[in-house]
Amino acid sequence: MQVTEQGPASRAEQLTHTRPAVERWLIWSGSIPLPAFLLLHISRELALSFSSDVSEVVRPVPGVAGVLSSVALVWLPLALHAGLGVWLLLRQAGQRPSGNAPSHARADTGWLPRRVSQVTSLLALAFLLYHAREYPLSVALGESDPSDVGFILLARLSATSYGVPLRSFVYLLGLAATVTHASLGMHRGLLLEGYLRREASRRTSERVCAGAGALLFGLGAAAVIRVASGVLLH
Repeated sequence: MQVTEQGPASRAEQLTHTRPAVERWLIWSGSIPLPAFLLLHISRELALSFSSDVSEVVRPVPGVAGVLSSVALVWLPLALHAGLGVWLLLRQAGQRPSGNAPSHARADTGWLPRRVSQVTSLLALAFLLYHAREYPLSVALGESDPSDVGFILLARLSATSYGVPLRSFVYLLGLAATVTHASLGMHRGLLLEGYLRREASRRTSERVCAGAGALLFGLGAAAVIRVASGVLLH
């Protein structure tokens, strides 16, 4: 019986066809909306943080089309992604470790990136839930006016406790977790879908996703730090 060694292409094809459908839903429900949401949201917040006048921070009241598109294109896919992710984590936690791991699990990015992705997923979920409750949901519940959300964010991020902007530190940690999870998820999604069949493509994807994540965090951190400095309230 002849035994042949599988190359990167055949391994990629194998792991693509052996993964459960729920895992593919998990990948694409997060790989597309989360990076796009981060890019658009961080870019807008960065532009607002460098406003020359505080009056420019007034947010326009979103129309019906804007609300529906935000729910359909961002929040529903992210809710699906979060629900599937929590379900898989609970399912894996209830299973005993086995040496007979599926081929797609053995051919994944490695133990450490998967563990980092799992930890940052929980931190990112907590951060997004907190941010959504503080701002979009508070507007939906009538607790705050849409035009005042920018001023509320400015006041809270620039506020200090014992001389330290604790809320801003929480935002930086939440941003780091969310960006890390998004960049790892994008690379793992491309890998597990079989698009990275060559080692060179895999290395390129690792570098591009890591670089994009670092850039997003840098932009978001710049916005948070500028707002936390209180310069817009002077």
